[in-house]
Amino acid sequence: MFSIDYYNKEQFPLLQKDWERLQKGHEMTIYQSYDWYKMLNKQYVPEDTKQYISIYAVIKNDSIPVLIAPLWIILHTFNLVNKKGIYILGRSSWSDYLNFVYEEFDCDAINYLINCITQKYKVKRVYIESLREDSQTFNYFRQHKKAKELGVGISVAFKLPKTQDDYKTVLSKNTRQNIRTAHNRQNKDGINIRVLFDDMNVDRDKCWAIREERFHQKFKKISPLKRIKYTIMRKLTFQFRSFLPFYTYSDGHFLTTYNDDVLCSFFYYIHDKEHRQILVLAAGVNSHYSKYSPGFVSLYDLINYHIRIGDIDTIDFGVGDEKYKYSLGGHVQHINGIRL
Repeated sequence: MFSIDYYNKEQFPLLQKDWERLQKGHEMTIYQSYDWYKMLNKQYVPEDTKQYISIYAVIKNDSIPVLIAPLWIILHTFNLVNKKGIYILGRSSWSDYLNFVYEEFDCDAINYLINCITQKYKVKRVYIESLREDSQTFNYFRQHKKAKELGVGISVAFKLPKTQDDYKTVLSKNTRQNIRTAHNRQNKDGINIRVLFDDMNVDRDKCWAIREERFHQKFKKISPLKRIKYTIMRKLTFQFRSFLPFYTYSDGHFLTTYNDDVLCSFFYYIHDKEHRQILVLAAGVNSHYSKYSPGFVSLYDLINYHIRIGDIDTIDFGVGDEKYKYSLGGHVQHINGIRL
């Protein structure tokens, strides 16, 4: 028999034991982990108002928690674009993938959740965003007679081969040549780029500066019309508190490259040992060293390292379809959402 309990932001720590058990499910990622939401709870989750609230709904079966739903509920539409409805908490953050937290998928538990929260908060619409299309949650909801898909997005991931020789056969001839060219340019110009897989002493402020430069360069390439639309929507859409996980999340790592003491590139990533995968969250390349492809080559080295020691099955490059992700062997993972 199902029952439901509700926890607010201050009561979140009470969920740790059950959350850490449920997050072991094979469809879960770091973005569904207790530690990730512990950070979100501190850095991102807004205080409740008359317009919106944040809750953690726990579904129990015979008094045993089987599902946790981190939810953000808009009680009244505001600024036209912030629609009244129930959303998964974590939207518009660094969470590439959203989902409920469960060890085993249970459609009856999810049905019970939806019925309870829509009745309790008198809300008719539920928005389940940023679901991986290969998840059971997405495929269950897409069959609902009132479901409307919100639109396909793209992330890229790579399932590691068993040996380094196998990896070489995965890479195109052009990719292998680009790696040789990068090393040849370094040698020709007397550049000696060091790669650190887990840089414990990286200057995070320099990473931030490199990332900001990259963001502004990409923004300049957007057409004026799209820039105007982006600015308007940003003013109308509710803005959660911004943060950078490499300042706020305690269990991340830095893949960096240096020429002497100059930071040439960085990737901030999380090693999810429980699910044997690496998730890349943030990246940046010093424009003065871009012709040496330091970031690309360092990722190539990192992949080879983990193939050699055999401790991960997948490297997830995250949302976005940048060319380097495919060049290193990545394949598309479709992301979608459902409105009920």
